[in-house]
Amino acid sequence: MFAKQNRWKPYIIVAVAAILLISIVIFLGIRSNSEVKDIVEQQFTSQQLLLNKQISRGIEVFLNEKVLLIEIIAKQESQIPPDNFTSHFKTIYEKSSGFYAIQFINESGTVVAGYPEENLPLGYNLYENNQSFAFEKVQKEKETYITGGVQMFEEELGSFIWVPVFHEGKFKGTILSIIKVSDVTDRFLKNYASQGHVYLIDKYGMLLYDSSPELQIGENDFYLVNESNLLHTSIIQEQINCTEGSGKYFKIFENGTGEERIITYSSIGWHNQKWSVGLTNPVSDVNSLIHSVYIKQGVFIGMSGILILAGSVWTILLFMKWNKTLEKEVISKTHEIKQSNELLQSANIKLKEHDKLKSEFVSIVSHELRTPLTAMKTSAEFLKDDNCDSSVRLEMLDLIIRNIDRQTRMVSDLLDISRIESGRIKFNSEITNLSEVVNWSIKNVDTISKEKGITIDVNFPKDLPSIKTDKDKLIQVFVNLLNNAMKFTPQGGNITISSVESDNFIEVRIKDNGIGIAPDLLNRIFDKFYQIDSTSTRKVGGSGLGLAITKGIIEGQGGSIRVESMQGEGSVFIFTLVK
Repeated sequence: MFAKQNRWKPYIIVAVAAILLISIVIFLGIRSNSEVKDIVEQQFTSQQLLLNKQISRGIEVFLNEKVLLIEIIAKQESQIPPDNFTSHFKTIYEKSSGFYAIQFINESGTVVAGYPEENLPLGYNLYENNQSFAFEKVQKEKETYITGGVQMFEEELGSFIWVPVFHEGKFKGTILSIIKVSDVTDRFLKNYASQGHVYLIDKYGMLLYDSSPELQIGENDFYLVNESNLLHTSIIQEQINCTEGSGKYFKIFENGTGEERIITYSSIGWHNQKWSVGLTNPVSDVNSLIHSVYIKQGVFIGMSGILILAGSVWTILLFMKWNKTLEKEVISKTHEIKQSNELLQSANIKLKEHDKLKSEFVSIVSHELRTPLTAMKTSAEFLKDDNCDSSVRLEMLDLIIRNIDRQTRMVSDLLDISRIESGRIKFNSEITNLSEVVNWSIKNVDTISKEKGITIDVNFPKDLPSIKTDKDKLIQVFVNLLNNAMKFTPQGGNITISSVESDNFIEVRIKDNGIGIAPDLLNRIFDKFYQIDSTSTRKVGGSGLGLAITKGIIEGQGGSIRVESMQGEGSVFIFTLVK
């Protein structure tokens, strides 16, 4: 009997040891899973927050650009045109997407003009319909005012942008532009519904968009519907306070079930309005990211248990091998998430750069508008003098016409860059003689070149073939590049235009002996609104759109453009034209 007990004793010890080892392995596996889940969850939350910021920044830039276009028209110090801005409204509506309607309301509060006609309540009086609050507010404060989500006649939510119009200090009315909230959400939020549950609220808690059909858009109950969930309520309160961040809460469904969710939120600011984008995802989405790791760990634990039962050092070595494999897998997954985060961070930095360029653009446009307006105002005051002789009167009229042309060119540049970016630019191709285009272009800049004593030499082969291109836009390219060259070429300088023919294209070079461009600026000069010197004291003017438009025209017809330069030795712009 004693011998039998001794015979089973080693097996019992091995079994106990195996159970103990298996328990340790299971414990370590569970702990490892928990740590992996925490790391991946943190990375996932950071990635969603960066995505949220990218969405918010895109909406913010889009909305502020629309406000800027309306303000540029309203702040021109000129009489209200006979058509009450209708032609301006039509141009902006057709060339810049996003507006539902643009209207002019006179000083009595009556809608007298606008575009498009089908969205225009002509003759509607704000005072008669008790809708004069915003109208009186902008008249009193003389600043742009934007309403939140307002119910429109079409039973949709819209944001109303009220911009006052003053002439010589007198209130003449307001320009009212309407942007449907659904147009904004369709453009920026619908594509992200696959990334999770997306919603948009304003600073009062009104729901402006919801990717799920759970709540009624336009109601102020988004805050109250989560009243029972204190954690979610505090997160919504943070959104209403226009902060950004992330958190977790437990969502309970109507059938009594629930799930833990991760939420990220980021604010949108445009003038007096504040919106907030929320993006939520089930925690189970994080689990799916590491599902493959869990499977391998389960296999590892099972194999380890079987091999431990069999005994030997081989089990321990196998355990170490599998553990290293899992570590590499976790490192690989973490590295992939970090790379994704870096890409989103890079996109966020670019959006900030665009925002900075927008601010610089406002400064440049303000300067470019103020200078000709001041000249025109001074000239007009001279013309009011009855004692002004005819020669001075003609000189003042010429000055007014030149400055009107200058403002017209700036508005045309704004519309051209809008068409290029939206892909709506059209080219009217025809057989064109390149030498003829160059001659026309030189005549366009003849006045400036003579004032600065700059000579323009043309060196084209005699047998240079004609090309099929848009003649007018090609002249615009040459004029832009010649004007740019003359800006930075000193008095008495020289500009050379030459060309070389290849099998499939013609290469054109425009070379100057000006100040040149620093190497670190070469890759930015074709960006819209970019100025080498964007300060108010810069020596040369311009809106910073000429080179961007030139690039759009050249590339839009299958060509390419680049620049080579050395500081102090001049620059050469090189572009190709398809034959």
